[in-house]
Amino acid sequence: MKLNRYFFSKRTIGILFCILLAALTWLVGKLSKEATQQYTIKLRYMEVPTERFVEMEASPTIKVKLRGVGFSLFKYTFSPPVVSLSVHKLKKVGKDKYVFTENLKQQLNRQYFPDVRIEEIQPDTIKIYLKKIKQKKVPVRLQFSGTLQEDYQVDSYKVFPDSVVVSGLAADLDTITGVYLQKKYKRNVTTSYSGEIRITDTPKLHYDTDKVTFSLQMVHVTEQEIKAKVQLIHQPFSVEVKLFPEEVPLLLTGDVETIRNLKPTDITIVADYNQRKDRYIPLEVRKKPASLNVNFTEQKEVEYLIIHE
Repeated sequence: MKLNRYFFSKRTIGILFCILLAALTWLVGKLSKEATQQYTIKLRYMEVPTERFVEMEASPTIKVKLRGVGFSLFKYTFSPPVVSLSVHKLKKVGKDKYVFTENLKQQLNRQYFPDVRIEEIQPDTIKIYLKKIKQKKVPVRLQFSGTLQEDYQVDSYKVFPDSVVVSGLAADLDTITGVYLQKKYKRNVTTSYSGEIRITDTPKLHYDTDKVTFSLQMVHVTEQEIKAKVQLIHQPFSVEVKLFPEEVPLLLTGDVETIRNLKPTDITIVADYNQRKDRYIPLEVRKKPASLNVNFTEQKEVEYLIIHE
């Protein structure tokens, strides 16, 4: 109990306050003076020569020695800038070797470190490996995921552009067969809609566009059972062939409007005499609207009887 009173006595608090004030005064004094500090800065190469590609395994960095007032230097400790470096502004001094010119140093100083002075950049020579790039045109493939509202389905979709030009090293392009994108359906969607998807360059691949747009056509689907007459094809002229049954039940699944406006001639079910078995001929959906699914509900074949004259 006495120990607690000692720690929280006015005298103790006063001593701690004085220590804190002295430390703060010392820190302010240090930050008010000129100093020199070295920082590691990331580089981003820009304006690469046409038909050339910067090959690198990791983000390049340089060490920059800055001189200025401590307060100004302090902020670069926590938020150093990423320097965008135009390759054509560097001076080439050998194969894959470049140096910073004095004009470039001054430009970087004004743009990225306006309140301090660049004293030194290390290394003074940097290596940039510029490789000749190739181009390849590949299709854009879009896959949707998620759950749609009950009784609704995707009728069709379009992507623009439907292909993109990819630039990169030949070895990397050899394995590229397309740009594969994924998009989730909107929640509770019941109407057609459109949107866009961003395409981001990678360290090794560049695309001739940064986005694609898409339009998705939604339809309200329903089911309906109908009966369709079976047509016999490839029947020999010398005999008469009877089919049993002559009509078969079908289950149609598709958008409401298509089913509502369906005509008897829109769906054709055939039995090919050349595909006959001992007693049966398999059935085939030969014609139907593209947006409809047609399924046999009871049988996928019919019996036949050959009648000789």
